[in-house]
Amino acid sequence: MQKKTRLLLSGLLLFFGLFCVVAQAQDGIAVETGRPEFIEKMLEKTPEESRAEVAALLKLNDDQLLEAISRRTFQYFWQEVNPRNGLIKDRSTVDSPSSIAAVGFGLSAIPVAVERGWISYDDGYQRALTTLKSFARGKVEGRKGFYYHFVDMHYGKRVWNCELSSIDTAILIAGGIVCGEYFKGTSVEKYANQLYEKIDWQWMTNGEETLTMGWDPLQGFLRARWNGFNEGILATLLAIGSPTHPLSPEAWDQIYRPVKGGTYINLQDEVLFVYQYPLIWFDLREKEDRYANYWQNAIAAINYNRLFTRFNRGYQTYRGNIWGLSAGDGPTGYKAYGAFHDKHDGTIVPYASIASLPFTPEASMAAIREMLAKFGPLVWGKYGFVSGFNVDRKWFSKQYIGIDQGAILLMIENYRTGMVWEYFMRHPSVQKALTLAGFKESNSEYAVTPAYAEEYEAAMLLPSQKTAEAFRRQKAVSIDGDLAEWEGVPSYLVDEDMNVPDGNITKVDKNKMNLRSEFYLQWDDEYLYLAAEVTDDVIVNNLSPAERGAFYRTDSVEFYIDPGRSGGGAGLFKLSILPFDTLGNVHAARHEDARPGPIEVMAPGTRVASRRTAKGYSVEVAIPFAELGISPQEGLVLGFCHTVHNCNDRSAPRGAYVRENMIAWNHLPVVWENPDLWGDLILK
Repeated sequence: MQKKTRLLLSGLLLFFGLFCVVAQAQDGIAVETGRPEFIEKMLEKTPEESRAEVAALLKLNDDQLLEAISRRTFQYFWQEVNPRNGLIKDRSTVDSPSSIAAVGFGLSAIPVAVERGWISYDDGYQRALTTLKSFARGKVEGRKGFYYHFVDMHYGKRVWNCELSSIDTAILIAGGIVCGEYFKGTSVEKYANQLYEKIDWQWMTNGEETLTMGWDPLQGFLRARWNGFNEGILATLLAIGSPTHPLSPEAWDQIYRPVKGGTYINLQDEVLFVYQYPLIWFDLREKEDRYANYWQNAIAAINYNRLFTRFNRGYQTYRGNIWGLSAGDGPTGYKAYGAFHDKHDGTIVPYASIASLPFTPEASMAAIREMLAKFGPLVWGKYGFVSGFNVDRKWFSKQYIGIDQGAILLMIENYRTGMVWEYFMRHPSVQKALTLAGFKESNSEYAVTPAYAEEYEAAMLLPSQKTAEAFRRQKAVSIDGDLAEWEGVPSYLVDEDMNVPDGNITKVDKNKMNLRSEFYLQWDDEYLYLAAEVTDDVIVNNLSPAERGAFYRTDSVEFYIDPGRSGGGAGLFKLSILPFDTLGNVHAARHEDARPGPIEVMAPGTRVASRRTAKGYSVEVAIPFAELGISPQEGLVLGFCHTVHNCNDRSAPRGAYVRENMIAWNHLPVVWENPDLWGDLILK
């Protein structure tokens, strides 16, 4: 069995082993149910009536408790609103602007409130009509059917220099569809359909196959795209089903879907809402496309998220049955918390576990009850559960966020009755989207289809099995950027087809640009020599001499070396090279390796040079083997990868993150963090 196959299989077995632990966590893993003394003191300072209210909640059965949570949560959308235009606050602060996504959640909530008897049919209808009219009649600022992420509560004008947002517009439209189908045959349905039909999804692609994340009046289209697995699949499906400006169904196939441990399609940072949001509206139970059963996929991701907190119980917040890592408020502000090594700090956002009810009902109910039992009024208040808390930091939010409350309310209702799914799925464009994307009925229990799992594994293995040979140098190598003395040395190619798959990286368009690197390797008793001849139509040098790292933000190259593959060494050596700063000088730094920092400090014996060429630029490097912590000899094997980062914006703002493309010899997801995916470099 080959090395990489063994790695994948061992990772798969490890994941399944841990996954089984998750399944047993409810009655298997020992949990701590007490609370710290300082929490007791904080609770003593809360109003007695608030503590009594929580005590009463805990005496309810599960359905009664969910009813109480839902009704209280709905009040956010009924109270934190401008009744004259239907705009709903982004968060519960006095001066908060409106979030159009919060409006979408609020629209979806209206039919729930009517059916539950919290508001009258007429009141719900009038609120929905007022809201949709405001958008349809131009009282909310937008363009091409898309609306700005945040707008003024009173005038509907753009605030905070925000973008026209494709995903937030999609959430708005999803809410409109739910209301339109509920108030069928009325003006609410008419305006909801008008808003959907008005959206020019094709414009938002900016000439590519996938949607951009947005558009800015000054900068134009955002570079980031909805081309990776995340919440953006909601927007992509609505775009494919559009009755007026549809995207090609091929847009669905352009979404990159990485598979975690052979078990489910994932987002690296494991931020939970990305798995939940599309399924708030799209009912994908007992359905699959050629890639996945997304319902089972969400269950797997949620269980992993829960497992992660179990195995990080050094944080007091994670103890007991409390879990849920997702984007939300924390002690230092709003962050994308996730089940990933550097994406969490002990902060829990309550909506994450509560909105998982349809997928993991027992674990979610346990989390709900324990949050109330342990922290009472510290996490429960005017609109239900607060936006976040961190026991280790002695921090409990006093705010509520519209989209968080929406996820709680709508997913509780889907769990109880499936109502949001029922009305959303009635719309013909929704059914059209699923048909065009290739969905079919299925009672499968897997998350990833066997065919795609096999396809993905093959795609992962092939690039990582590459081998490059470095021959002992035959003549002197001058580190000056002139590669004339490299003539006759074997070369290796990184070309336009070797795109690193990532949601924030755009594939190279070979019809519009040339981007490639031909690289060379040599060695002697003292140095490992590296050189690259980069073809690049537009050389961007927007970083000043003061910049001392993170060169991947603009035109740059990297060489990754893993001495550990030889059985020793001084740890990973990842050299990032900026060929030209704003003054034309070359810079190099070690980046996210054993000794990160400028080479002058962290690798003082390393020499680097660059030079402009007719087709782009060249770089030349000499790395002392002493810096790698190894002694060179024939047959020595090192882990190795070479990457190129690229921008095509000649007017790129100084200091800005402008990278558009990334190509690599081992063009695999998150290749920069996975030395096991790098190829072999053999000294000959």
